[in-house]
Amino acid sequence: MWLWYSLVLLAVAAALLLLYLHSVNQHWRKLGIAHPKPQLFFGNTRRLFLLKECLPEALDRVYHQLEGLSFGGFYLMTRPCLLLRDVSLINRIFVGDFGHFHDRMNFPQYKKDPMMQHLCTMGGSMWKEMRLRMSQVFSVGHTRRVFFVVQECCARLQKSVEAAIRRQPGCEVELKELVSSFTTDVIGVYAFGIECGAIDDANSQFRRISSMVFDTSATNAFRQILFLILPALAALPGMSFFSTAVTEFFDRISAETVQYRVKNKVLRDDLVHLMMTLKQKGLLITEEGESIEISDKFMAAQLHIVFALGFEMTSTAMSFCLHELAMNPGVQTKARVEVDAVLSRHGGEITYEALQEMRYLDMVVAETLRLYPPMGFLMRQCTGEPYQVPGSDLRLRVGDVVYVPLLSLHRDPRLFPEPLRFNPERFSGGHAHPAYLPFGAGPRTCLGQTFSLVEVKAGLAALLSRFEFWGCARSAGSPIPLEPRKVILAAANGLYVRVTPRAWLPVN
Repeated sequence: MWLWYSLVLLAVAAALLLLYLHSVNQHWRKLGIAHPKPQLFFGNTRRLFLLKECLPEALDRVYHQLEGLSFGGFYLMTRPCLLLRDVSLINRIFVGDFGHFHDRMNFPQYKKDPMMQHLCTMGGSMWKEMRLRMSQVFSVGHTRRVFFVVQECCARLQKSVEAAIRRQPGCEVELKELVSSFTTDVIGVYAFGIECGAIDDANSQFRRISSMVFDTSATNAFRQILFLILPALAALPGMSFFSTAVTEFFDRISAETVQYRVKNKVLRDDLVHLMMTLKQKGLLITEEGESIEISDKFMAAQLHIVFALGFEMTSTAMSFCLHELAMNPGVQTKARVEVDAVLSRHGGEITYEALQEMRYLDMVVAETLRLYPPMGFLMRQCTGEPYQVPGSDLRLRVGDVVYVPLLSLHRDPRLFPEPLRFNPERFSGGHAHPAYLPFGAGPRTCLGQTFSLVEVKAGLAALLSRFEFWGCARSAGSPIPLEPRKVILAAANGLYVRVTPRAWLPVN
């Protein structure tokens, strides 16, 4: 008898689940909004859930299925979302109507997990207040003042590559691994005031931890994807966007750094000092009267996210750029000629002022960020009150999420002719293309944009002034196949090139 009751209950539960999933998939149909046909439970992101494609690729499929429309609906698993295709509408929502979309996404575990309370997840007045404070560390003036940090890392990077070539002439290198050591050291000193030693020692603790932040293991990939597609499930006990080892490391490093500075009366112009100063003031009160407690965990969260994104975004841009230069020798030669000419006018030194004169190198970086935007999508959540989408009958509810498929926009032939061709000349007139959004759009654009571009250009100039990069049997070709297990864009099978010393060096 109990067996029959159990079977009946199971059948009823299954029927209710199927009914719920079916009803979820009716959201856009009921509103009369065009959308690709969804699957039960998976929505339009089955391959994403199975780790067969990355989120930018999943959004790209939807983008092309909505051809000719300004926007359309899709289902991120069981969550109905809006995909924006029209550039003017994107700018209207992200810039003009920012007051309705000032948050990225409401994570249920935000209040429970101190390591989730950082600038990327904050919303409203808390985000506004903390962004204003932290912008001091990433301003043009601050970047110029502490540029010597980047210079020192550039010199060490050159010596490291020279040593590798001496050990194995004409060696093949994996670019992401090569430049990650450089960007790890730069952000470590710039933000923490800590010499990470990643360039000189591939097994240094900071390099090992940085490699774990966005590693491609199935467990890590699934956990991070889960946070995006099913944020409610991510609130379960034990769930965290980053692994326990990573969060515990930054928690410890943050505490040890603060203790050392207090004990030894160390003053440095960096993010740690800024956070220590804020903590001494006690609670921060926003314009709307909301209070922010600068606790040790809160400090660790800011340091963690700045380090994670600081090293990952810049190393991604540098590695993709060097690979495209290896695949396009003419572009590499033109960039190198400019680097040589500019450095000769600056005594052979890579200075902040010298980088501002490297116009063609700036175009090369811009084209890299177009073809391979590190964060291949943007997201915003409707906040405050419902929002009427301009020019339509669609009224978004509070909590609805909109996506901008950056990878798709940047590779759309309507917006960028011959989009898969690496052509820096398309930016000869500047970066003012309305669809070019590698750092986001509106008030929530990337806080570290200025510093990141300086760091990337400095690293590229350091390498191009001493070495040549060539395609090899293991090179990925172009465009590069993407890794399905990372939130941030990455090459599926690594970025391998052959590195040789310059055939000649200019006389300074």
